[in-house]
Amino acid sequence: MLKIERVEMGNVTVLRLKGDVDETQIDTLRTALYECISSGRVQIVLSLKEMGFISYMGLGVIVERLRKVRAVNGDIKLCATNLYTDRLFRMVGVTSLFSTFETEAQAVRVYQEAAA
Repeated sequence: MLKIERVEMGNVTVLRLKGDVDETQIDTLRTALYECISSGRVQIVLSLKEMGFISYMGLGVIVERLRKVRAVNGDIKLCATNLYTDRLFRMVGVTSLFSTFETEAQAVRVYQEAAA
């Protein structure tokens, strides 16, 4: 089961993923990202600290939404990745698409500093 906690910090929206992003949970992730974009919240941080597994299709949803966010001058940053997600992103060849940070605070700070 995937749970997504949405936290807004100024202009930045943090989505904390808890659980697995498998084929049965892709729509939960897709909907959470869609809601951010449709409400104009396009500075997004995905916190993967409590995410256990992500399927190739789940990764595809993130890449798809990244393109939509960047089309409206936004971005998706990742934080608290684990060994599994690091390997998957490298194997699929999408590591260069994302800025990755060790902590949520670091990722949020980059957005805030850019706005200042």
